[in-house]
Amino acid sequence: MALKEHKSVFIETLGCPKNYIDSAVMAHYLRGSGWKLVEHPNQAEMIIVNTCGFIEDAKTESIEAIWNYIRAREDGKIEYLLVTGCLAERYSEVLKNEMPQVDIVFGNRDQSKIIHALERARNSSSKPFVSTPRDYLTNWYENNIDNGSLPSAYLKVSEGCNNRCSYCAIPSIRGNLRSAPIDSLVSQAEFLINSGVKEITLIGQDTTAYGMDKDENKFPDLLRAISSIEADFWIRVLYSHPRHMIDANIEALATTPKVLPYLDMPIQHISGHILERMGRYVDGDDIRAIVAKLKDSIPGIALRTSVMVGFPGETESDFNELCEFLDEGHFIHGGVFAYSPEDGTPAVNFNDMIEQEVAVERKLFVDMIFDRLRQESNIELEGKTLKVLVEREGSRKEMFWGRTRFDAPEIDRIVRFRGKAEIGTFTDVHIIKGTGFNLLGVQK
Repeated sequence: MALKEHKSVFIETLGCPKNYIDSAVMAHYLRGSGWKLVEHPNQAEMIIVNTCGFIEDAKTESIEAIWNYIRAREDGKIEYLLVTGCLAERYSEVLKNEMPQVDIVFGNRDQSKIIHALERARNSSSKPFVSTPRDYLTNWYENNIDNGSLPSAYLKVSEGCNNRCSYCAIPSIRGNLRSAPIDSLVSQAEFLINSGVKEITLIGQDTTAYGMDKDENKFPDLLRAISSIEADFWIRVLYSHPRHMIDANIEALATTPKVLPYLDMPIQHISGHILERMGRYVDGDDIRAIVAKLKDSIPGIALRTSVMVGFPGETESDFNELCEFLDEGHFIHGGVFAYSPEDGTPAVNFNDMIEQEVAVERKLFVDMIFDRLRQESNIELEGKTLKVLVEREGSRKEMFWGRTRFDAPEIDRIVRFRGKAEIGTFTDVHIIKGTGFNLLGVQK
């Protein structure tokens, strides 16, 4: 086992890409204060667990990770333990009371204060210091080298959400929408691109709501400002609520150079009855019209979505309507969640809950639909030559992994191809075969 270094820290990141950015922000502050980030927890004096608390499965994963580190600490393998992120923001008092072995429970609203919390832990034997600061800072982070994906990096354009969907606890965890200044985001994008990044993925709880915290639609301005950076790179957009997929934003996606013909737009459902109960601000006809406009304005666009099944009051007819809409093939990629009650949300008080067994069965059915849609897309791409971002070497000689413009990092397909390529560059690949989450090809 490697010797531990004074002021060494290991960050365990769970959950969505937004958490990875939060961890990168923490890493930046830690390095600036003399902490050394290490690659293995056994090398660290301090462990930071950046948790997720969005749905029940994520909470369970986070709690299991914390207990694993508590046991490691009891065995003398680590010295200090800090828990941060969404779970810590939402359940700070519960964690403090149920897990006294944790030195600090720290919310997710201001990573800049992480240094004070760490130093307090190292110099005090008192009970956990609980902090949930409310101030939002536009933080500088270095790049995504820490999570091993240098050719592609996430850029968080906003924090929080104003939508207040009836099932969602995100506003209580991350607060109201706060958009970062455009000049700060452009500076971050420039830094990433100068560091070798070839794909900037814009994320937020509701990306296309950018600027709406000040009642201004600034999303088109943001796209154009980042696209104006003189370099060869892609811009990808994730997490767009249909509510904000207005004409101006569709036009910006369609006409801004460097923006990929790809969009992640979680629709959650298509039944007007369910969408109203979810508090989604749009009905089924609105979603159908938005999808049609996107496909007309951006020929060949690859659409990703997520849906929720088993929501309180979802009838067999509602579920069938959703499946029929998905079967139409508008979305190449998709994810499905079975509804789980979240503390403090309006949906918890609905009196027509769906049995968990039924919700899980519906989830499996929708999973099969998405599997089929992805495979149909795979077949369509066979025989075509596509521009691919080369991300890493494969395990065999002259084998590489990358992604097409139709696929987002970590969640969509990868291209495995034979050739002689350089990591962090674009190359043309002839697709021979597509199966599951893999496209197989050869460099042209």
